[in-house]
Amino acid sequence: MNLSLPSASQLMVRFGARDITEVAVPDNKRSIEPELLVAAASGASLDEWAAEDVAIAVAALARIADAVTRARSEVSFYLRFRPVDEDAPAWVTDDLAEIARYHLYDDAGKEESTVRVLYKDVLKRLETLAAEDKERGAAEAGRSGLQIIAAPRLMDRGSLRRL
Repeated sequence: MNLSLPSASQLMVRFGARDITEVAVPDNKRSIEPELLVAAASGASLDEWAAEDVAIAVAALARIADAVTRARSEVSFYLRFRPVDEDAPAWVTDDLAEIARYHLYDDAGKEESTVRVLYKDVLKRLETLAAEDKERGAAEAGRSGLQIIAAPRLMDRGSLRRL
């Protein structure tokens, strides 16, 4: 079973570049233009941007990557009973993006937050799916065959060396 992780670019398209940029930039850094984060996420040349802004964009991309990794861990937990030859429902891929967005938000802990409400809905769906898989006598933990495919790296030591 394969499951694709959302990329930073996909999160910005789905939820808006401005919104993702605002929440991905670390609190102790000044804000940057969403166009810079879009360019950095897509692997475009960053030569026209100030080095300090590029460093902030790199930090924001690292926060996005961390949020996606945390989302992957959560989903993996719920899919642990899924049989090797059975793919997860298509909605799980969409829900990965919702979980990642939840982990980006510092204020997501607020009960009235739309992001938190959507996250809780996703967890309920995943809990139901896991219970159904377990009830059917599907794979035991660790033998589900779940493979999560990460998006290719857009930045590496060579491209970051120019910073």
